[in-house]
Amino acid sequence: MNISVLIADDHPIFRRGLREILGLTADFAVVAEAGDGEQAVRLIREHQPRLALLDVSMPQMDGLSVLEQVQRWPDAPDCVVLTMHDERAYFNRAFRLGARGYLLKEQAEEELERCLRAVMSGQRYVGHDIRWTLDELGDPRAQSPLAGLTAAERRVLDLVADYHSSREIADLLNISIRTVDNHRAHILRKLGLRGSHALLRFAREQRDALPRAD
Repeated sequence: MNISVLIADDHPIFRRGLREILGLTADFAVVAEAGDGEQAVRLIREHQPRLALLDVSMPQMDGLSVLEQVQRWPDAPDCVVLTMHDERAYFNRAFRLGARGYLLKEQAEEELERCLRAVMSGQRYVGHDIRWTLDELGDPRAQSPLAGLTAAERRVLDLVADYHSSREIADLLNISIRTVDNHRAHILRKLGLRGSHALLRFAREQRDALPRAD
């Protein structure tokens, strides 16, 4: 009996590549594909796949938000998160929300089948090139990505989530731009984030958990 799989990724070429990888074995059958998060939620509810492959970065709703929503359902699929970013904050949040696997996209061709077979056997799977380990989830900070931030850093992160520049944040909080930039650098270091837009992506995802910077 084939194991039903849903693929959610906003890049059609990457979806096709995953479908071709899964097509090499008779054990897995792709029953639906989604190009954004909202469509993924709708198709998961409609098709009830056994496995869902979720890209972290998708329009409408990101993959971790999809994961958070569907894991509340009694018939939730086992979810594997696919990403281009080896960032600790996303890794921690994915497994905290119930992900069964976490895999870098560039390793999908080599590791996808191994990952899915491990998940189907009841294990959790971390891609070989991921720098973080499941052991780290026992750290209280890993359980709450915001726990290691100071109150000032959380206020800055809240304003980043509203798309404010460093100059605007400095004016709103009555501090210097240098202080704002120091806060931003400390947040990136504490959360293990890298890349020019990583802080904004994380801030938007954690919006509801952040204090309002009035």
